[in-house]
Amino acid sequence: MKKHFFKNFAFEFEITRLMWYAPFGGADYGEVATVAEKIQDGNYESWYVQWQKIAEKLQQRGQKLEENRLQELAAAAYFRGSRYYQAAEFFLPPSDSRKREAYQNSVDLFYQGLDLKKITFVRNVIEYDNLKLRTVYFPTQQAAKGTIFICGGFDALLEELYFTNVQAATQSGYDVVLYEGPGQSAVIRNYQQPFEADWHLAVKAVVSYYEKERGPLKNKIGIGLSLGGLLLARTASFESQLFDKVILYNYFPSMQESFKFALPKFLHPYLKKGFPARLENISSWYIRHHKFLNWQVEHAKWVFGATSLNNLLKKTAAFSEELAYSNLTADCLIFLAEKENYYDYRLGLNFFEKIPASRKKLVCFNKEKFSSELHCQNGAAYESQEVLFSWLAELETEIDIA
Repeated sequence: MKKHFFKNFAFEFEITRLMWYAPFGGADYGEVATVAEKIQDGNYESWYVQWQKIAEKLQQRGQKLEENRLQELAAAAYFRGSRYYQAAEFFLPPSDSRKREAYQNSVDLFYQGLDLKKITFVRNVIEYDNLKLRTVYFPTQQAAKGTIFICGGFDALLEELYFTNVQAATQSGYDVVLYEGPGQSAVIRNYQQPFEADWHLAVKAVVSYYEKERGPLKNKIGIGLSLGGLLLARTASFESQLFDKVILYNYFPSMQESFKFALPKFLHPYLKKGFPARLENISSWYIRHHKFLNWQVEHAKWVFGATSLNNLLKKTAAFSEELAYSNLTADCLIFLAEKENYYDYRLGLNFFEKIPASRKKLVCFNKEKFSSELHCQNGAAYESQEVLFSWLAELETEIDIA
């Protein structure tokens, strides 16, 4: 991947992620490029400070625009500010109070933007296992073709998904439900509830709630982004009747496979059985001295509720894709990135061959055919939506003919 803003890959990937939101109002190239010029490459504090500044600036600008009754412009400023607050909090550790503050600002600005734009949406809170799961329902203005349930993954925020999928979905004739589960967004921040191996039960609670509220839903479609792809594949394998179609946006492998990509090969044999005490200390030292790897591991400890490296390996061992090899029978679309930056993309090829779904399609994104070759088709907002909704349209045509 040619770097356009930073030499540091993590910074380049995350700023590309911001531009992913641009087509649907979540970022502006001029603002992003200007902020990038001010950030010290690879410096997490500098990253926070500069995104915090532009987010605050847009928040204040939006307030003035509102006072002048320029509602649409105010809403646009709030939308962009919400994503810049998300960028600001991204690399901060969970113990940093600024992370929570920036997160809450991102949430608040997003809903202010929705309200000003007069976009139809309903926020529903679902009781699940002593938790309150947030969901947001966006109805299409057309005759609905089905309902799409969308979840994020390892580090996505619930509101972020509006800019990655919602607008394209409602414009294509689908109702949409965004939802979060243990380990994500407000659940990890408000309840300190980490990911759990029976995550599918939370998904089932969400779908059941909407079926109770809106009556039996026809053509239920699940979309899981990043780690959400693994969570969704496991959910559809545990609960075969929950979704008619699933879209792994991207495929994501068993958690421990993803660790191999960043660790030296001589450490790989210990990922399943755990590190001896001395080697765990050495490995932890190695991780601490590789900045982004350290962020990944510390974030993983937080969202999986782990206390040490070995404890993290033990907890993530329960998140395997193997259940899908015999149980994933729903119609399935799998996105894969040829230059995948978190695991060997050939794992996705193997997964596709093994799952028993009779109607399945694999799309491998590369620079020969598409404009992105990275994880989650980062930056290719239009192309990924075109592929996704074309696949759904093809299936609908097959059903009509039948």
